[in-house]
Amino acid sequence: MPEHGPSVLRIGSYGVDADALDRLIARHGAKALELPAGGGSAVRWALRQAALRALAAPPRVAGRWRDVDLLGTDGGPYTLIFRGEVARFAETVLRGDISLSVTTGAGRVTAHAVMTRGSGPARPSHEETEVCR
Repeated sequence: MPEHGPSVLRIGSYGVDADALDRLIARHGAKALELPAGGGSAVRWALRQAALRALAAPPRVAGRWRDVDLLGTDGGPYTLIFRGEVARFAETVLRGDISLSVTTGAGRVTAHAVMTRGSGPARPSHEETEVCR
Protein backbone atom coordinates (compact mmCIF):
# COMPACT_ATOMS: atom_id res chain seq x y z
CA MET A 1 0.00 0.00 0.00
CA PRO A 2 1.53 3.39 -0.96
CA GLU A 3 2.52 5.91 1.69
CA HIS A 4 0.42 9.04 1.68
CA GLY A 5 1.36 12.36 3.20
CA PRO A 6 -0.83 14.13 5.69
CA SER A 7 -4.39 14.81 4.60
CA VAL A 8 -6.34 17.99 5.25
CA LEU A 9 -8.66 17.53 8.17
CA ARG A 10 -10.07 21.03 8.74
CA ILE A 11 -9.58 24.56 7.50
CA GLY A 12 -10.27 27.65 9.58
CA SER A 13 -10.33 31.13 8.10
CA TYR A 14 -10.81 34.49 9.74
CA GLY A 15 -10.80 37.95 8.22
CA VAL A 16 -10.58 41.24 10.05
CA ASP A 17 -10.65 44.87 9.01
CA ALA A 18 -7.36 46.29 10.33
CA ASP A 19 -8.86 49.75 11.01
CA ALA A 20 -11.76 48.26 12.97
CA LEU A 21 -9.33 46.26 15.10
CA ASP A 22 -7.21 49.37 15.65
CA ARG A 23 -10.33 51.20 16.91
CA LEU A 24 -11.09 48.30 19.24
CA ILE A 25 -7.54 48.40 20.58
CA ALA A 26 -7.73 52.19 21.04
CA ARG A 27 -10.92 51.73 23.04
CA HIS A 28 -9.90 48.75 25.20
CA GLY A 29 -6.11 48.65 24.91
CA ALA A 30 -3.87 46.04 23.33
CA LYS A 31 -3.38 44.38 26.70
CA ALA A 32 -7.11 43.68 27.03
CA LEU A 33 -6.97 41.71 23.77
CA GLU A 34 -3.55 40.29 24.65
CA LEU A 35 -1.98 41.70 21.51
CA PRO A 36 1.43 43.32 21.24
CA ALA A 37 1.52 47.10 21.13
CA GLY A 38 2.21 48.55 17.70
CA GLY A 39 1.77 47.02 14.26
CA GLY A 40 0.80 43.53 13.34
CA SER A 41 -2.13 43.24 15.71
CA ALA A 42 -4.58 42.34 12.95
CA VAL A 43 -2.31 39.54 11.71
CA ARG A 44 -1.97 38.06 15.19
CA TRP A 45 -5.69 38.38 15.95
CA ALA A 46 -6.72 36.76 12.67
CA LEU A 47 -4.23 33.88 13.04
CA ARG A 48 -5.41 33.06 16.56
CA GLN A 49 -9.05 33.09 15.48
CA ALA A 50 -8.35 30.98 12.36
CA ALA A 51 -6.53 28.39 14.48
CA LEU A 52 -9.51 28.10 16.84
CA ARG A 53 -11.80 27.61 13.85
CA ALA A 54 -9.55 24.92 12.39
CA LEU A 55 -9.75 23.07 15.69
CA ALA A 56 -13.57 23.31 15.40
CA ALA A 57 -13.62 24.19 19.07
CA PRO A 58 -17.00 24.36 20.78
CA PRO A 59 -18.06 27.83 22.00
CA ARG A 60 -16.78 27.32 25.56
CA VAL A 61 -13.29 26.61 24.15
CA ALA A 62 -13.41 28.99 21.16
CA GLY A 63 -14.07 31.86 23.53
CA ARG A 64 -10.74 31.18 25.26
CA TRP A 65 -8.69 33.00 22.60
CA ARG A 66 -6.40 34.19 25.39
CA ASP A 67 -5.20 30.58 25.64
CA VAL A 68 -3.71 30.90 22.14
CA ASP A 69 -0.37 32.64 21.79
CA LEU A 70 1.51 33.33 18.59
CA LEU A 71 5.27 33.57 18.41
CA GLY A 72 7.18 34.90 15.43
CA THR A 73 7.33 38.01 13.33
CA ASP A 74 4.38 39.48 11.48
CA GLY A 75 5.71 38.07 8.21
CA GLY A 76 6.08 34.55 9.66
CA PRO A 77 7.03 31.89 10.28
CA TYR A 78 4.60 31.47 13.14
CA THR A 79 4.49 29.18 16.14
CA LEU A 80 1.18 28.61 17.88
CA ILE A 81 1.18 27.91 21.59
CA PHE A 82 -2.01 26.50 23.09
CA ARG A 83 -2.49 26.76 26.84
CA GLY A 84 -5.10 25.77 29.38
CA GLU A 85 -8.46 24.58 28.10
CA VAL A 86 -7.50 25.15 24.45
CA ALA A 87 -4.40 22.94 24.91
CA ARG A 88 -6.48 20.19 26.48
CA PHE A 89 -9.03 20.37 23.65
CA ALA A 90 -6.31 20.46 20.95
CA GLU A 91 -4.82 17.25 22.37
CA THR A 92 -8.10 15.47 21.64
CA VAL A 93 -8.41 16.58 18.00
CA LEU A 94 -4.92 17.42 16.75
CA ARG A 95 -3.32 14.49 14.94
CA GLY A 96 -0.93 16.43 12.72
CA ASP A 97 0.03 20.05 12.26
CA ILE A 98 -1.64 23.37 11.67
CA SER A 99 -0.22 25.32 8.74
CA LEU A 100 -0.81 29.06 8.83
CA SER A 101 -0.98 31.64 6.06
CA VAL A 102 -1.98 35.29 5.86
CA THR A 103 -3.21 37.45 3.00
CA THR A 104 -3.54 41.20 3.21
CA GLY A 105 -5.03 43.85 0.99
CA ALA A 106 -7.27 46.91 1.03
CA GLY A 107 -7.03 47.25 4.82
CA ARG A 108 -8.15 43.67 5.44
CA VAL A 109 -6.21 40.77 6.91
CA THR A 110 -7.36 37.20 6.28
CA ALA A 111 -5.71 34.26 8.01
CA HIS A 112 -6.04 30.60 7.10
CA ALA A 113 -5.23 27.69 9.37
CA VAL A 114 -5.12 24.26 7.76
CA MET A 115 -5.13 21.34 10.17
CA THR A 116 -3.66 18.19 8.70
CA ARG A 117 -4.10 14.64 9.87
CA GLY A 118 -0.79 12.87 10.37
CA SER A 119 -0.36 9.14 10.18
CA GLY A 120 1.00 8.77 13.71
CA PRO A 121 -0.77 8.44 17.05
CA ALA A 122 -2.11 11.37 19.01
CA ARG A 123 0.45 13.58 20.66
CA PRO A 124 1.15 13.07 24.36
CA SER A 125 -0.81 15.26 26.72
CA HIS A 126 0.85 18.49 27.87
CA GLU A 127 -0.41 21.61 29.61
CA GLU A 128 1.00 23.54 26.65
CA THR A 129 0.77 22.26 23.11
CA GLU A 130 3.12 23.84 20.58
CA VAL A 131 2.28 23.73 16.90
CA CYS A 132 4.85 25.05 14.47
CA ARG A 133 4.40 26.33 10.92
